[in-house]
Amino acid sequence: MAAVALAACVLWVFRATLARYLADQHYQEHFLYLWILLALALWRTARGPYRARCGWGDARDRTGLALAAGALLCLTAHELGGSNVVGRTALVCFATAVAVLSLPGWSVGRCLAHGLLLQLCFGLPYSVYYPLTERLQWGVAQALALPVRLGFANYEVVDTVAVFPHYRLRITADCSGMGQLVTFLGIAALGVLSAAPDRWRTVRLVALAVAAAWLSNLARVGVFVLLVGLGATWSIDDATWHAAIGFAVFLPFVVAFVAHILKTHRPWQPLTAPVARPGRLPIACLGIPLLAIHLALGDRAAQSMPTPPYFAALERPPGYALALRGPTEAADRAAYETPWLVNARFAAPDGGTFDLFHYATRSRSHLCVHRIADCLTAPGVVVRYAEPVVVDGRAWWPLALDADTPDRAPRHAYFAFQVGGVRCDDSWRTQARVLGERLAGGSWDVVCTRVMFDGALPPAPTARAAAVLGWLGRLTDGSSGP
Repeated sequence: MAAVALAACVLWVFRATLARYLADQHYQEHFLYLWILLALALWRTARGPYRARCGWGDARDRTGLALAAGALLCLTAHELGGSNVVGRTALVCFATAVAVLSLPGWSVGRCLAHGLLLQLCFGLPYSVYYPLTERLQWGVAQALALPVRLGFANYEVVDTVAVFPHYRLRITADCSGMGQLVTFLGIAALGVLSAAPDRWRTVRLVALAVAAAWLSNLARVGVFVLLVGLGATWSIDDATWHAAIGFAVFLPFVVAFVAHILKTHRPWQPLTAPVARPGRLPIACLGIPLLAIHLALGDRAAQSMPTPPYFAALERPPGYALALRGPTEAADRAAYETPWLVNARFAAPDGGTFDLFHYATRSRSHLCVHRIADCLTAPGVVVRYAEPVVVDGRAWWPLALDADTPDRAPRHAYFAFQVGGVRCDDSWRTQARVLGERLAGGSWDVVCTRVMFDGALPPAPTARAAAVLGWLGRLTDGSSGP
């Protein structure tokens, strides 16, 4: 009964965190199978006896209580700062603490390893996922460029595009190998957690997982490069064939890796060392401070954001008229958890246009501050950052959207985030600033403005761009009325 009460308490405290995770389609699509691996690991080794009480005189109990204290600190930071990632970390720390205290048949290391796998199940933060994906994309492109340098290939590599005389093959995020890396690490975790402890086997499996992920992805991309070079562009253009060929190349690496895990497997046996005395503290009582922190600090995400004083004026740019609303405007409002979002195109009488994407939000989501380039990446477009520019005393960060196919025209954009009255870029430092501002009791408001114009990125903003950027800067900073 105490275990049921503790589980119910944890689920209630973290209900909003879990709901936001379930609503994140990226995590659901890419990391769902990790939960199956975690369930298999638990099914293989989660055996009694179980402890209902703990003390503080034993090193194991002190480790578990320290993890519980860390979970309480993370929960406090989550409630004050509104970070979903910190909230998930609090949940993982608390679950690991309960495992350390209540499962004497597991070593502390095994409990921590299960906690790491649980953290991986929740997915990597986008501030880590996207930069790592970009680096892996660059690595794949460099590997494809090696045969070119040696004179063995009939293509050239430009940025992340393999350019054939008859086709342009882009190395997309799906070609980076990030999915393979997570898959092999998850399989390795299952192999480690379902077997007897073996430190060197663990190191070997993790190293093999990384190597197999990289090699399997290179083999997959290499096969498509070979097929395109032979004229079989259908292997890319036909989604069914593309998926089938990729799976056929990927599968032998998985089979070989699983075969190695089974070959080196030794059955797990519970610890037989003497177990510490139960102690006087019921483990279920750890839910009391968890509940108290949540009740005391409340769910600040429920606070609605008042209408920004400038919001109505956003749809009335001087010399422009609303021409078109973005088809994803309603979905964007749901994603950024705010009604104060504009995604529209504005046109001037002389034919000039600009696209405005702007939101003001108090959301807890990591999408509050995101990599702008990730939103603009598309087939046939190469996105690159440029040095910031200053318009009317305010900083803007430029992006060039260079076209690498004849059917696309180049475009460019300028963006800025505003956190606590400070203009920022889209790096992790801005995410840290948001968290710090909220922890310090400052403003929860995050404002993002992105403006896109036709044509290649000029060395300095054109007169049209400078006028629009100057107006937007003054408007959102509150130095001009609507």
